[in-house]
Amino acid sequence: MGSPSAPQVLDTVLPCGARLLVESLPGTRTVAIGVWLDVGSRDESESRAGAAHFVEHLLFKGGAGRDARALAEAMDRLGGQFNAFTSREHTCFHARTLDQHFADGAGLLAEMVLHASLRAPDVERERQVILAELAMIADDPGETADELFARALWGGHPLGRPQAGTVRGVEAFDAADARAFYDEHYVGRRAVIAVAGGVVPQVAADVVAKAFAGMAPGTPRAPRRPARPAVRRMRLPRRSEQSHLLLGAVGPALGDARRYAAELLVSILGGSPSSRLFQAVREDRGLCYDVGATPAAYTDVGEIAVFLASSPASAREAAAVTLAELRRLAAEGVPAAELALHRDQLLAGLWMGLEGAEARMGRLGRAAVAGLPLVPPEEVADQLAAVRADEVAALFVDLGDPAAWAAAYVGPRRGTPGSWSWEDVAADGPGTPTGQLVPGGA
Repeated sequence: MGSPSAPQVLDTVLPCGARLLVESLPGTRTVAIGVWLDVGSRDESESRAGAAHFVEHLLFKGGAGRDARALAEAMDRLGGQFNAFTSREHTCFHARTLDQHFADGAGLLAEMVLHASLRAPDVERERQVILAELAMIADDPGETADELFARALWGGHPLGRPQAGTVRGVEAFDAADARAFYDEHYVGRRAVIAVAGGVVPQVAADVVAKAFAGMAPGTPRAPRRPARPAVRRMRLPRRSEQSHLLLGAVGPALGDARRYAAELLVSILGGSPSSRLFQAVREDRGLCYDVGATPAAYTDVGEIAVFLASSPASAREAAAVTLAELRRLAAEGVPAAELALHRDQLLAGLWMGLEGAEARMGRLGRAAVAGLPLVPPEEVADQLAAVRADEVAALFVDLGDPAAWAAAYVGPRRGTPGSWSWEDVAADGPGTPTGQLVPGGA
């Protein structure tokens, strides 16, 4: 059986400068629309870390005569859903409605994005909400380990800062900062509007053009500060029931031709229950519950990381097994049968993940806001199918000696009974650890 055919995508530019993409999915009763803005946490100054996330929150407070409750009730009356998120390179506001309510849903989303009040009282109330969110993240050792790893890999670069911001940045942010940030970034030439679902493309385009007619064109985003890794080892001692470890290296960027090999490498390392780390660390030895690998890709750089969370008593052995598996892959490469297994898994995931309107909308928006060509799913499948085992092995070798990767550890302090820290294991392997261990806190 062949791959599903890709629906045609309407691709145009609105008078305000925003790029509009519409994908019709016949037989679908829902429509997803997303407003993707070319601004994220890496575009903030250090003194205002958290600005993008803060402004995202503030847009839910309403404006243009409709407060937060009225805005939420209006969407509920449509039976729709709307939400938003901030990443390192973009901010997205998205909604999903039934097809007959698309025009009203698009109008509500436009009202939220274009007519935010950004009032000082709302800023003060939302500040407390965001500080509570940061406290919740700080209470979670897994989330803390993620943030510590970003700092270990990227150092003082904005990619090394928490996506949600810092307490210092959030406390310093005021209504004037919010207005300045909004006016600079929430403009047509920094926006992509993506629509997918049960719509006629030109009809949807007319609806969106009318809803967003008042968007200021603005100017394109200035070039970002290039990302350069720091590659350090960092440790945050913490009393906890689990020890958390992440280690990784710089990987391919979004537009890098090796990104398909990177997807296969991550799957082989820890992307599924049949992966090497899942089998070696969890299934064969029972050393932990949570183990795997994850990629991240930005416009100019990427990262590949492995992670595990185990009891403090098992952490040293779990890390040693992890390091041994990484070295085995570097020494032996990838057998053809193993590559085929993970290719099949990724290809199935590709098509399963594109069966919904929201997923299709996200595919359009993420590519367009990053300035990348819109690659049809069939071509993605072909590119994955074309990756050879030696290309995956070569990419892994390019990541460098795993014993010298950036690493972050959150857990009991070394010297406590049953405790462990990553440098104990790294010191047993080849290579000289780079950077420095930071005891006591991030």
